[in-house]
Amino acid sequence: MALDHSKVAADALKESLEQAKSNGLIEDEAAYDKASSQLASWNTSYEDSSLKSSTGAISFPVSPTRYDPRFPNQNQTAHCWQNYVDYFKCINAKGEGFKPCQQFRKGYLLLCPQSWVEKWDEQRDAGNFVGDLSP
Repeated sequence: MALDHSKVAADALKESLEQAKSNGLIEDEAAYDKASSQLASWNTSYEDSSLKSSTGAISFPVSPTRYDPRFPNQNQTAHCWQNYVDYFKCINAKGEGFKPCQQFRKGYLLLCPQSWVEKWDEQRDAGNFVGDLSP
């Protein structure tokens, strides 16, 4: 259902962009072409049921993190922390190549501010991370 709403929103944005161009509000052809191609790529990614970064490096499903009843509130700080800890526990237990661990990685990459992740990575490297990452 969210997929349909996203496609409708992208189509509405495309229509608005076309109207703005026809009314003379857009004079820069390069900006128009860039916006049109971005909207086209959004439509393509919605058809694929995935969202892709502009570099194509990471591909997330439309709903990247599943509902977790342990974190029912809007504040997702604890959910962010738990995904980070669970990812490293998982790879410590199963290895980096274990695919199910990637769900935790995607979760913390989406929920946690980059500055927190960088700080925690530095703490892990220095050996003074406060969380227990043993399997």
